[in-house]
Amino acid sequence: MGFCLLPFSVVLIFVFFFLRSRQAGIYTNIRRSFIFSLIANAVLIFGFNELASAFNILNSSAAIIFWLSEVVAVSGFLFYQNSISKISFSKLGTLRNAIKLSGFSKTNKIIVAAALVFYIIPLLFLSIYASQNNFDSHSYHLNRILIWIQNGNLDHFPTVHLQQTYLNVFAEYLALDTFLLAGSDQFTGIIQFGSFLGSLAGISLLAKRFGLKQNGQLLAAALQLTLPIGIFESTSTQVDYCACFFFVLFVYFGFELLQKPSNSTLFVFLLSLAFGGFSKYTIFIFGLPFAVYFGFRILLQYRIAYALKVLVLAVILLGAIFAPFFYRNYEIFGHVMRPLRGTAFASEELPVDKYGLKYTISGIVKNASLSLGLPDTRFNQFLENKIRDFHHLIGVDVDDLGLRLDAFTVKYSVHEDMIPNTLQLWMIVLCSILLFFIKGNTEFKWLWICAVLGFVLFCTLMKFQAWSTRTQMPFYTMGSLLIAYVFVQKLNWKIVWLAVPMMLISSVFVYGNPNKEIVSINFFTRKMLGHIPVAICETGGAQQELYEKTLGAYYVFPGENHCHPLRDWPGYAERRKVFSLLEKVGYYDEDKASNIFRIDRAHAYFLSHPDNFANFKPILDQVDWEHKNVGILFRQNGYYDYWAAISTKTAHPGKMQYIRYKKEFMTLPNAQKEFCYDYILSDLPAELAAFVPAANIDTIYTTRLFQLVKLKKPSCERNLY
Repeated sequence: MGFCLLPFSVVLIFVFFFLRSRQAGIYTNIRRSFIFSLIANAVLIFGFNELASAFNILNSSAAIIFWLSEVVAVSGFLFYQNSISKISFSKLGTLRNAIKLSGFSKTNKIIVAAALVFYIIPLLFLSIYASQNNFDSHSYHLNRILIWIQNGNLDHFPTVHLQQTYLNVFAEYLALDTFLLAGSDQFTGIIQFGSFLGSLAGISLLAKRFGLKQNGQLLAAALQLTLPIGIFESTSTQVDYCACFFFVLFVYFGFELLQKPSNSTLFVFLLSLAFGGFSKYTIFIFGLPFAVYFGFRILLQYRIAYALKVLVLAVILLGAIFAPFFYRNYEIFGHVMRPLRGTAFASEELPVDKYGLKYTISGIVKNASLSLGLPDTRFNQFLENKIRDFHHLIGVDVDDLGLRLDAFTVKYSVHEDMIPNTLQLWMIVLCSILLFFIKGNTEFKWLWICAVLGFVLFCTLMKFQAWSTRTQMPFYTMGSLLIAYVFVQKLNWKIVWLAVPMMLISSVFVYGNPNKEIVSINFFTRKMLGHIPVAICETGGAQQELYEKTLGAYYVFPGENHCHPLRDWPGYAERRKVFSLLEKVGYYDEDKASNIFRIDRAHAYFLSHPDNFANFKPILDQVDWEHKNVGILFRQNGYYDYWAAISTKTAHPGKMQYIRYKKEFMTLPNAQKEFCYDYILSDLPAELAAFVPAANIDTIYTTRLFQLVKLKKPSCERNLY
């Protein structure tokens, strides 16, 4: 299998760094070598993708040739180095001691074994086996990869969902090569999983850098391991763990550079920042206080000549990495980063429109509240009301459109995009207070000050969004280090007292991710908590009549927009009774059968938006999709889930492309390539009559959400607006 070339490359480069390392400790050597292997492969991927794109050969054949050549070259280089005694393969024998966890206490061995068996292996399994069904991934992360492969290059393309073009792309660059080598999305989740492992290595190395021994390093890794949003991110095809990984390396190598100047350390330090920002711009926000701190310290320690060297190298690396992407943006948008307001491509505005102390305070409170909710609606409503009262006190509209994209609310959502880090936040607040009662180690205090300033900057500069817990991962990752440092250095308690409870509590997120349930844990958890819906949404028919007959005493029928709200929020015993009634009438049938072993793979792609599958399923098995191209006539959003579902039914799914888009896109080379389609999938049925001549319509499949039109002969026309 072609995909095996990629992990084989990681292993070979790991072996090279491991054998060349002069680090004293075996475990430190393993962690550093693993980190360096991930960075080296990221550089190779970047280089291959850009080079292949320049020649329009970004395809599976070119990827297999490149990675096979790279594996052969690295293998040959390793044997050559061994033959001239630069390295010795005999050193690999020491890995046996690491596998046995030699030097670990019995308790720590149990913690590591439990983490491996109950966390790392299941998450690895999910990253490979489970369908990639994250909504944002379908909207643009995976959709852009599909279009890049179809076009054979990384250039911008016509679309109705602009985020597929101008938002940062490096994590998708990495996932792209897994797709090219495997021929499917089967291994795209391995990128975030690899970033998850790399972050565990990086945060534990940072703990060592600040004087924590084995216990402290293990606790820091365990806290990072159990971060709820991190668990969900580790198996998805989003970008946040990838960005967080590079951020951790930026901080780690920054402090290493302050300890001892080294060209290799300097290069990786700056490269990590560039790749992190290229994965997600917000890394520059969280990294800015650290960059200022490192810059000031470098100037004081190594004087102006070395500081200028650092600055020049930073500019060169950032320019080399961002230049091709910025050129693509400028080519179509007239701006290197994003479409501007007032232009034809004006899109969502993520930066805030208002600045000031009270707006910063508002941002801090609202963003912190994302991890304050509990699975208790009354508590969440109480907290939300208090936060609204606070905003009224400071004279800020909590839902000011200049400060938010999403309406403010406090909730507890076990969702892949927005699960809260509740326990971690409370421990971070407590440990932040205790930190300043620890004498000495000013450098660590500066680390935490920089981390807090990064969070404050984020809350100051970015509009509030309901899913920002994943964007805030750099802060919570530094929080894992803070908690471990205070727990070991100040409290001096046994790490098992914190590591074990956190692992037990967070294990439900490993096995109960609603998008990738190994067991139907969410159903049983909700049943235990008596967690009932605040409204039942049903559009009518026999099922609604059954709901009304059985639950009319608790829910208002009819409700607005087909959603029937609770009359009053009942106590726990009454909620359990309501839950039983809901279970009896089949409300939870899908939840009870939603684990990845029981759900059809095509269906699993739609778990973030099940209504779409309910409408698509009737025609999925009826239509001949073999080598058939589909023109997409959507208002917005991506179509990856439809293509992925089709790919489970046929060995040769055709291409999908947007066939209706702004005329300004016609200046792009990718817009000029002919695309002839056999079907049209549309959520704009009213426009189909004008778009498709009646004489060319063979069959129309109509559903509640869209129409699929089969053409008598393929059409190559496109509709511009």
